[in-house]
Amino acid sequence: MRALLLFSAALLVALLLGEGMLRLLGQSYYWAVSKEADPRLGWRPASRVSAWQRLEGKAFVETNALGFRDIEHAVGKPPESLRIAVLGDSFTEAVQVPFEQTWWQTMARRIEAGCSERGAEPAPRPRPEVLNFAVSGYSPAQSLRAFRDKALRFSPDIAVLVLFIGNDIAEGSPQLDDEPMRPYLRLQDGKPVWDDGFLDSQAYRFKASPAGRALDRLKRHSRIAQTVVQAHHRIQIRRGSGSRNGIDTGIDTGINRRPDVLSEPGVDNGIYRVPADDAWSAAWAATEAVLSAFAEDARDSGVEPLLMIAGTGAQVHPSAAASAAFARRIGVPDLAYPVQRLLRAADAADLPAVNLPAIMATEAERTRTLLHGFDNAMPGFGHWNTAGHRVAGYAAAAALCARVRSRGSR
Repeated sequence: MRALLLFSAALLVALLLGEGMLRLLGQSYYWAVSKEADPRLGWRPASRVSAWQRLEGKAFVETNALGFRDIEHAVGKPPESLRIAVLGDSFTEAVQVPFEQTWWQTMARRIEAGCSERGAEPAPRPRPEVLNFAVSGYSPAQSLRAFRDKALRFSPDIAVLVLFIGNDIAEGSPQLDDEPMRPYLRLQDGKPVWDDGFLDSQAYRFKASPAGRALDRLKRHSRIAQTVVQAHHRIQIRRGSGSRNGIDTGIDTGINRRPDVLSEPGVDNGIYRVPADDAWSAAWAATEAVLSAFAEDARDSGVEPLLMIAGTGAQVHPSAAASAAFARRIGVPDLAYPVQRLLRAADAADLPAVNLPAIMATEAERTRTLLHGFDNAMPGFGHWNTAGHRVAGYAAAAALCARVRSRGSR
């Protein structure tokens, strides 16, 4: 008995020392606290946590009381402010770059500066207040729910939905998606209906159980627990792809590649083709229904909607010839199909849209700059880097300038 007590005491001391050492070293891991059960959205990050994200890029991530990567915002809108709600997935949560370098913070500074261009009449200078409701992994349907359940409480003037071509369409169909904790918007007899079957999934039921919530609390407060999760994730990455830099996209960026692989991380090449089966047809139909519902809900609530289409790394490579070569290797004439279809869907829904793939491809080729990827992951692919966020932020600000001027002239 005495030996057991001594062992327990020694273990406790070792754990306390280890916890203290990790905190002194600044060790934390955002992905350990980024997914807690939510009965409406499926999941959301933990509320009021702060941790480092270093798997791709580097940023110290802090969440607010609602669990979104943002500062706190009063529910009541300040006078003379221009409230802009941003929605989407990891391209908008943007934990790969520091908070002030995200596209939506860049957009806010650009609007506040007047959105002025050389030779243009000075624009009014509103006080933009951007509220983020994006979460890594969210589908357009989850973003629609976040808009309805969370964003509208803050009376935004404008709502910007960012749709990532690479996986957002596929996430509209459970046949193409492997996320067990996701709600879906399906079409039934031509009408959109919610499918909340995730509530009965084993993954969600555990997350929402007392044991699952206790484990999440442990991960929020223990750096040792976060480090264990980080080690597990790194093992998964190595097993899944050999190495983060060992996946070939068919486009030469000067890094080591496997010539037998023709996929970009996080992207299903089926997105570049006209749907050839029921699963892809259903995914596209669900996505188009979400865009229509988003535009209608926004207008009915007195909010101006905007769609921003985010392209893949292959679509916005600095070399147009390299992008064309990639298209040939995967058996399509070009990579334009998803952009063209989304633009048609937006037009049908009377939803203003920003064609970021076109804007970013032009800028990447002009400056010979990679707008996706990081040195510690896969340069040229993955999420927007700082340069990519800057281009996206400027494009978003330009799209909103006319609305800003219109507000100022009333």
